[in-house]
Amino acid sequence: MLIEFKNVKVGYNPDTEVEINNKKYLIHGVIDGEDILVETDAKYPYLKKIVKPSPHRIPFNEEEVGGAQFHHIDYEYELELKKKYLNELFAPFHLKEIKMNGMDNPYNYRNKSQMTFKLSKTKRIIYGLYEEYSHNIITADNNILQSEKANLVIKELNKILAKHKIRPYDEKTRTGNLRHVLVRYGFNSKELMVVLITNGEMFPGRNNVLSDLKKLNLGITTVVQNFNSRDTSIVLGDKDRVLYGPGFIYEYVGDYKFKISPQSFFQVNTNGMKKLYDLAMKNAGITKNDIVIDAYSGVGTISIFASKYAKQVFGVELNKNAVHDAIINAKINNIKNVEFICNDATNYLTNLARIKEHVDVVIMDPPRDGSTKPFINAIKYLGARKAIYISCNPETLKRDLYQFFENGYVLKSIESVDMFPKTVSLECVAVLELKEDKLEEAIKKANTKKYNENKIKYIPKADIEMMREDKYEAFGFKNKKKQ
Repeated sequence: MLIEFKNVKVGYNPDTEVEINNKKYLIHGVIDGEDILVETDAKYPYLKKIVKPSPHRIPFNEEEVGGAQFHHIDYEYELELKKKYLNELFAPFHLKEIKMNGMDNPYNYRNKSQMTFKLSKTKRIIYGLYEEYSHNIITADNNILQSEKANLVIKELNKILAKHKIRPYDEKTRTGNLRHVLVRYGFNSKELMVVLITNGEMFPGRNNVLSDLKKLNLGITTVVQNFNSRDTSIVLGDKDRVLYGPGFIYEYVGDYKFKISPQSFFQVNTNGMKKLYDLAMKNAGITKNDIVIDAYSGVGTISIFASKYAKQVFGVELNKNAVHDAIINAKINNIKNVEFICNDATNYLTNLARIKEHVDVVIMDPPRDGSTKPFINAIKYLGARKAIYISCNPETLKRDLYQFFENGYVLKSIESVDMFPKTVSLECVAVLELKEDKLEEAIKKANTKKYNENKIKYIPKADIEMMREDKYEAFGFKNKKKQ
């Protein structure tokens, strides 16, 4: 049965709530003010037809939009929605209007793409992305977010798999070989990496697949097999085997060259990355006498950008593979004033605070969960005059800002770079400054002792779990020792 809903209301997420038989449901893919028809003769009601479309609606192909929640909205209006959302979210802070920096081209921008492979009910190999909140595969042929090169490689690979009768992994029986395929593409270097994620080290037909991949003449510079036999939704396992080429690619961002391995964290939007880091550097106000910490530093991109302005930069990253790549990246770019430390960011900063070190600027780019209270508290005790908080989750950024306020920091500005066009994800740069009286106090303390920059080093015996006490409290484990 079809039910019409008129002038539907939509918030930031492109969903509207409808009530059917006293039950409420979310209908996806709509725009504020539209009239819609909803099909109710299904397990869950769904959008059947747009009766009165919004002037901001654009045509799209269902098989190309996996992961793109704003696929049906024109880009100018999308930027308006994002800007409105951010200004409403941070309204309590009484900032000037938050600026939204868009991309020149909102399509095919991802330098990292991944697809899941499985057998269809008709025993045909299909590939696509997981449907939101489930493990159902939505088939995707030419995804509008992934690079055109990645789309082409994955499409051709699917033909190769069918030709050699390679069995995709089956989650239920835990049999089969190929689980996922990951493609990394250097938009500026034009180098291309293909990572075949398999259910363990055994991969019958591997040589045939590799041979046919090389014959494609698509510019593939390296092929890697990654082993993941765990019963998990995490895509990559811990071990890699290089099948062809060097096992990594290079990419250029601004004036710098970066090595990217299968496991590396690297911002997915190469052009957006340059805009984001330029914005961070402009607001950081780093001088030639400054000691800078880049927390959650990944493969060292921000550290290397900051090195141009600072006396010394320390990049802190827990992932040892990323640290290894970061050290190489500093050498590639002939940068001498950057050091990378393999450590938990909270652990590292709290230990610096314990030995009463001084840091001038902290740049932080934490995961979606945000930072920790001990980390933010440590920034105060280190006397950092500025903290540049790069966030991919505005809600956890807002939560963490209150902790900065408790420590005497003032929020000067928030600005956004649209790193994820056509999706609801957002990237923000928040600029925090220590209040003048607190800064004078920090400088006075720093000048009362002999400052030795060589003290800033990895302290291996520090108790990382203690630094995460706030997480244990949240789950009621405060006084429970790890078994």
